Amino acid sequence: MSEQAERIVYEESVRTLSQQRELLDGLRSRSGTLLGAASIATAFLSAQALLRHQAIDVVRGQAVPHPVLDSLAWTAIVLFCVVVFLSLAVLIPWGWTFAHHPHALIGVHLEWENPPKDWRPSTVREIYRDISYWNGVHYDQNGRKLQVMLALFAVACSALAAEIVIWLILLGR
Repeated sequence: MSEQAERIVYEESVRTLSQQRELLDGLRSRSGTLLGAASIATAFLSAQALLRHQAIDVVRGQAVPHPVLDSLAWTAIVLFCVVVFLSLAVLIPWGWTFAHHPHALIGVHLEWENPPKDWRPSTVREIYRDISYWNGVHYDQNGRKLQVMLALFAVACSALAAEIVIWLILLGR
């Protein structure tokens, strides 16, 4: 195989990792937006729904209203907690690999400390091939993490939708 062919494979492997990083950045951005939307929706809808469902207790001769939390209200609160937890799980670092440390590349390909007798610096073709191979490994590892994150995000979106529906039901009562 020619050096040009090795370079094409290398460039494609770099491109796929770049696209994967863009997907991760977009997912994290959407997750942050979802977290904000959940907070706003919950603050507004829960306040309105709980104001409509109050009980009055008398404390030291004073009437003190407090919200009545039935099972639907608690379900909405739990769903909000699910949205927050899953959104934060998407936002935290997961140990991604999108690049190679230059020291490692130099140590492996150009200046190995205590090399065996038959060691020689790598050719350009070998460097392209090695980096392409490891980009593929990192792409696969990152891909598995991304699949989990996408699933977490989907569940968080569903939980928010269900929570909003529950608050609206409580508002309609």
